[in-house]
Order: sequence, then C-alpha cells, then structure tokens
Amino acid sequence: MAEDAGNATSFTPGETKIVMSIIKHLTGDVASDWDAVAAELGYKDGSIAKTRWSQIRRKKINGSGSTESPAKATPKKRKGKADGGDGGADDEETPKPKRGRKTKAQKAKEEAEAEAGEAVKKEEDAEDEANVVESTEDAAEEA
Repeated sequence: MAEDAGNATSFTPGETKIVMSIIKHLTGDVASDWDAVAAELGYKDGSIAKTRWSQIRRKKINGSGSTESPAKATPKKRKGKADGGDGGADDEETPKPKRGRKTKAQKAKEEAEAEAGEAVKKEEDAEDEANVVESTEDAAEEA
C-alpha cells in the first residue's frame, strides 16, 4: 500500500492507524462485495477472499495469534474411578478389547479353518460309517 506515495489509494501512517482502529472495533462482519475484492486481488472467487479476510482478522486484528477457535481447549486428563484414583497402571481392571471389523486376512483364516474343520468332520463321519458297517457285519456273522 505505501509503496507508491504519489498514488491516491496509498494511506499515510495516520490514515492507516484510523482504518485499522475502525476495523478492529467492528461489532459485526464486514459487508463487502467479496467477488469484487477477489477480482481486484486475483483470487479465484469471493469465498476465498472472505475466508482470507477471516483468517487475517482472527490472527492479526483480534490478536489471538492462533487459528483455532477458543472453544477448542486441550482436553484434561481424567481421574480414575469415583475414589479419585489417578487412573494409572496400578488399576487391576484391564481395558476391554476394541470391537471392530475383521480384516480380509482374518476372514480368510477363519474360512480356511472352517473348511479344514469340515474336511476333518467328513473324515470322521466316514470312519464312523465304516465302523458301523463293520459292527453290523460282525453282528450278522455272530448270529
């Protein structure tokens, strides 16, 4: 802004101070033609210019220096049970395992085990059937 002192749009230090004070003490949002601002500054569209204004206002004018909203505070560490314990490793209670979806590898392993179990069961059934046939033949021979 202050690069060209002969330009009518450049501000003196006193004018800049007044403009900054007015902007700082605005009670609401600035009503501006954001598309015109974007066109003048070479931004893609008005929403980008408005977002950029919000960032500058939050960081430079309001003086927070942070882009996070004040509502997002760091969560505090919770204490243990109602007895006020520290919730540390001294607790004998083990955490419950997380429930979730099975991975493809886990599903494939279970399917393979199920197929292997069916094959074993079929073999056992075949052996039982053979034993039944043998026992009926033995019973027929004894009679």
